[in-house]
Amino acid sequence: MLPVMLLVMGALGATACGDDEPDDPPDAGTSDAGTSADAGCHLRTCETQGFECGATTDACGQPLDCGTCAAPEVCGGRGVEHTCGIPAADRECLDGFCWEYPLPHGFHLAGAHFRAADDGWVVGEEGYIQHWDGTRWTPVASGTRTQLRGVHAVSATDVWAVGAGGTVLRSTGGAFSSVGAGTTRDLASVWASGPSDVWVVGENGTVRRDQGSGFQGVSVGTTQSLNDIWGSGPADVWMVGQGGTVRRYDGSNVSSIDAGTSLPFYDVTGTGPDDVWTVTSDDPCLFCDDYGAIYRVTPTAATQHVRTADQLFHVFAASPSLLLTVGESDRHRWDGTIWSKVGTGPNGVLAGSAPDQPWLFGANGVAERWSGSSWNRTAPLGSSSTIRDIHGTGPSDVWVVSDSGRILHWNGGGWLEPRLATFTSDNISGVYAASPSEVWVVTSFFDRILRWDGTQFVEEAETETEDLGLTAIHGASAADLWVVGEGGAALHRDGTGWTRHPTGTTVVLNAVWVQGPSLAVAVGETGTIVQWNGSAWTVMDSGTTESLKAVWGSGPTDIWAAGAAGKLLRFNGTGWSAVSSGTTAALHGLWGLDANTVWATGDTGTLLRFDGTRWTAESTGVRRDFRHVWAPSASELWLAGDLAILHRP
Repeated sequence: MLPVMLLVMGALGATACGDDEPDDPPDAGTSDAGTSADAGCHLRTCETQGFECGATTDACGQPLDCGTCAAPEVCGGRGVEHTCGIPAADRECLDGFCWEYPLPHGFHLAGAHFRAADDGWVVGEEGYIQHWDGTRWTPVASGTRTQLRGVHAVSATDVWAVGAGGTVLRSTGGAFSSVGAGTTRDLASVWASGPSDVWVVGENGTVRRDQGSGFQGVSVGTTQSLNDIWGSGPADVWMVGQGGTVRRYDGSNVSSIDAGTSLPFYDVTGTGPDDVWTVTSDDPCLFCDDYGAIYRVTPTAATQHVRTADQLFHVFAASPSLLLTVGESDRHRWDGTIWSKVGTGPNGVLAGSAPDQPWLFGANGVAERWSGSSWNRTAPLGSSSTIRDIHGTGPSDVWVVSDSGRILHWNGGGWLEPRLATFTSDNISGVYAASPSEVWVVTSFFDRILRWDGTQFVEEAETETEDLGLTAIHGASAADLWVVGEGGAALHRDGTGWTRHPTGTTVVLNAVWVQGPSLAVAVGETGTIVQWNGSAWTVMDSGTTESLKAVWGSGPTDIWAAGAAGKLLRFNGTGWSAVSSGTTAALHGLWGLDANTVWATGDTGTLLRFDGTRWTAESTGVRRDFRHVWAPSASELWLAGDLAILHRP
């Protein structure tokens, strides 16, 4: 991660430290004893030393302050001095895999409730639950991997959560345990007026109520899915959902309120019986203007209060004079008199316990807090688009690349983000590290090949005029690299320069594996496999038309290819044959250490391991789409993909 760097400006100056500039230049043929040392003073900065934080000195012994780290990282937190890292004990982990980027995690958050300023709960994907104690967020075991969508704290020792498949969980001060709800339909929200009055709502008009003796069905006269429930008390309970559905329970009966729209209502919130709000939005057609609308509801009517030029999905009433709403991008505030826009940002659920306590929670672990005038991000630390590739030379030298020109380097203690000599927003599609000081990346739009020079990535080759759409890179050494791309493109680096070679195919090549000067294999669309024999590429018979996304081998007679629909192929030196993977998920990445230790990874969190005899599925703790896998040893594994980097140390 990149900390707030505080560089001592003297370290960047051009004058010699501790010396006065001479009035006249030295005579020809003479030397200035201070020149060499002085020249080094201004070159030794925090950046040139690879330091993110802490105190150090420049080449002249003058102090340098390299700054501090943003939570949850601390300086030297993972044992590497001057590097921001999250302490190992503070990582969020599931099934042995820990989040390394973003931090502290990237789980999608879907539901939240605050009973008090020091008692907040948030739930989300993979059964994730976290609790706010007024100072920090702490993960809480849920005992389930089911997606959770709603949570409500009745008291400090009575918390309910609901989710997919009729899941209902309850904690009475200890661990969460499952509670039978009497339904298998997805549940979206939970609300309670007390420990003996708990309501849950969800799919197809499902409403269940527990009055102390178990959940019973409540008929609300609709089969529309209900998205949210809120109440000001046991005799004022509101439910909203698809098709413009609005329902109210008055303590005896459930009534329907005509909102005059068939659009879905997503949230319902309020501060009392006379201050209840809901939100909807519409995107009528591809070329139409989308919009959002806030409705104020009463027991007899629902009236549109404001309409915005952007879709709205969530609303929260912090007080009668503070209503907050967020959606596709725009955020708005009602102060009791007028509506005003208060910025833009990602969508997320809203919750809080007081006007000065609203929070927003969303996809990829996003958490923001309302300051009174604006939203401020508190998590996650670091963000990235889809990770495209990962490679390294050892546990303390791992490189990751992603869309939008991002390169991250793991030095064993944290992430550094190396500079590019030329800024690019190009998608970086592949990375290969021959050694810690010899690293290459390729881009897919401008077709650039960049090389790490120890300080920054500089352009080594550009093939933009050929429109190659570079997709992957691999090599056997710094003097034997191959890059592949669209149209069957293949370029080779022999240590002096890059040369294009015909491959005999015009399809997109998605991956390449190189053993040495006389053996390389590339795979691509429509089951294409091509082999380099030291002098030319030839097309091989793969026996499939499935798209192939990855290739890796332990030697000339043991090469694996993987791709769409769980396709796995193995080459034995003579021909390719299909091998059962046990999955239909697309496989995007392959990596191995030897013939008996091979991994394949892909969509929906898929991870497979080959032990020399068979492939076995392993849990990754998430259901993200992974693009690649890399391992420095049999006991350590990295996964990279959809907005996530996971590490099994």
